[in-house]
Formats: sequence, structure tokens, C-alpha cells
Amino acid sequence: MNEKEANNKIVGKLDFHEKRFDDGTLCKLEMYRKYLRTWLPTFLNNQHVDIIQIFDFFAGPGYDSEDNPGSPIIASEEIRAALDYNKLRRSVEIKLFLNELDIDKYNLLRDNAKIIRETNPEITVITENKKFIDIFEQAFPLMEQPRIANFLFLDQFGISEIKKDIFTRIINLNRTDFIFFVSASIINRVKGHPDIIKHIPLISEDNWRRMTGNNVNRILSDAYQQWIPAERKYFLGNFAIKKGANVYGLIFGSGHPLGIDKFLQVAWEMGGDANFDIDGDNIDENQLYFPALSITPKKITEFEQDLTSEIMGKLLLTNKDIYFFTLKRGMLPKHSRDLLTSLKKTGKLPKQKLNISYDAWKKPEIQQIIYNKEDNL
Repeated sequence: MNEKEANNKIVGKLDFHEKRFDDGTLCKLEMYRKYLRTWLPTFLNNQHVDIIQIFDFFAGPGYDSEDNPGSPIIASEEIRAALDYNKLRRSVEIKLFLNELDIDKYNLLRDNAKIIRETNPEITVITENKKFIDIFEQAFPLMEQPRIANFLFLDQFGISEIKKDIFTRIINLNRTDFIFFVSASIINRVKGHPDIIKHIPLISEDNWRRMTGNNVNRILSDAYQQWIPAERKYFLGNFAIKKGANVYGLIFGSGHPLGIDKFLQVAWEMGGDANFDIDGDNIDENQLYFPALSITPKKITEFEQDLTSEIMGKLLLTNKDIYFFTLKRGMLPKHSRDLLTSLKKTGKLPKQKLNISYDAWKKPEIQQIIYNKEDNL
């Protein structure tokens, strides 16, 4: 029996959850599912990890009014699938932490957690009914333990919970990836208001002026880079989700290139950095998701122009330089490989083999970019 088959499960029927999840929420939850699907196997067979922990700090009751699974059930289903697929895995303990402040939703969540335990006895499920800051402080020592892998899902309402001190503590954790959400439309509507700017990184006057309902999450994601110390190698990704007239911003973080690589693979399956026509490329928005190579041609074109400039200007000198530049720009290794193929076909670079991928990055060998002889004069 799985969660959907359990005839005694409790379905949430309160405010946000008393209706069917809208398309924007379904998109958000699908990204969560897809990323967990790639993240879990990485640590099930990692010899340095004994415990996998998933923290869902704003969990909700578990289902919407039409039995669509929310984040607690999605995590349970993906853990079950990962365990079933990886039969020869190491013995790893898995803990699922579910917190919900609203007492009525929490009561439903607690009952649904019983179903999770019945269907997934390998999982240790902990439910809490606390404010975010209180449960975060309670959980943080668990996140800091050695031989731990953490995934943090922070589906906050608004923008107020993920302040600089929280963000800084999270990015300094080992083997920890996160997704958190911000109400990007609010930031755009009340640009520069003191009650807004005190919760988010500094945004320049120029960026406030050019901010629109479409690009707000890109600008915000770039701003969060300011909260990362210069000496800290850390990757941020972003994805904008349109919900009616509003835009909901997703910020992803990982301290490892494999984490951001996997996130970007998921993001580009669903549109690149938005589930709508963010760049005005005349995409049909009646679809929930878009083919990666058709939704953001402007984004790809700009990336190719910038990458060409970096390579031909000899600011990037190796395959690993190109790989990191690609990830930092929110693009896939495939986009860089396509550009390199074009540069070689047009004679801007001589024929050569440059491997742009995570597998190539982790190898000790470094491939230097070879230039035409006249470029070396």
C-alpha cells in the first residue's frame, strides 16, 4: 500500500489547501519532486554519509482537497522510490522533518505522517508545530553533524523568514542543498519600501528601476550573491513561477557543482528559469512547462555571446573554467558544448576536444583551450 492507496489518509481542507493546487503550486511541487529524485541517490551510496535528512519547514497538511500530494507526501514517495531502486545501497538512515505552525493543518499533517510511517517504515518521521525560527534553531545542531546530508525545503509565505543570518548559516553547512521561496511580486510592487528591503539583500537603484514583474526573481537571485563571502565557493540557481498575476521566486543553493548541475537539469526541463515567457519570446503560455530550448532563446543567445567573449578574450582558459562559468550563469553544459562546436565550425577555434561536464570537472586532468596561431601572436 502507498500513500494514495491508504483509504484512511487525511486530506487537508483548510484555507490554502481547501482547493485544488493551482498550476503554479503544482509546478513548484514538481520541481521539488524532480530534484529529490536526483538528490537522494547521490547520498544513498555515498561512503561519507550515514544519515540523510530532509527538512520541510512549512509542510502544510500533506494533500490538497483533491488528493494531490503536497511536499510531505512527495518526499515520502521519492524516498520510497529511491530505496526500491537502489537495492544494493549502503545502510543509511533517512529522517524526514515536517513542521507546520497552523494547528489545524498540523493535526492533519500529524495524521498523514502516521500513514507515511506505515508505508515507509525505513523513514524516521518527525512532526513539529512551531514557528520557523524556533524549529530552525532546534534542528540546526542536527544539520551540523558529521557524515550527514541535508536538504532544506523552505516554502515561506512572504519574504520575512530567510534573513541574512539564516542564509549565512545554511550556506556554511556541509553537504546541504536548499530551495526557498519568496513572494517576488510583493518585492516588485513595493520597490524600495523599508519593510521590504530589511528582509532581502541590497538591490541597486539601477536594478530597482529596471525591475519588472517578469525579471524580479533574476535580480533578486543576483542580489543574494552578496550574502555569500568572496572566499566561499557556492552556487545559486533561480526559477520564477507565475501564479495568476503574481510571480513566485524560487532560490536554490548548493555548495557543490553537482548540486547546481542537477538543479539546472531539472529547471531546464521545466523552462530554464521560469514557467512562463519571461523574455517576451512569444511562447505559448497555455502549457504548464516548456521545452528547454524554445522558451528562452534570448537567454541562450546572450549566454553564447558572453561565453564567446570570455573564451576569445582568454578570460576562460580551460574546460573547467568553462564548466564553472556555465553553472554560474544558470546554463547547462550542453549549451557550452553547442557554442564550442559553433566556434570550431566557424574557425574561431581550431579543432580540439574540450569535455564540459561534471564528470570531466571531477577528474584531475585539465584541458587547456587551444587557440589559432594568429590569436597567440
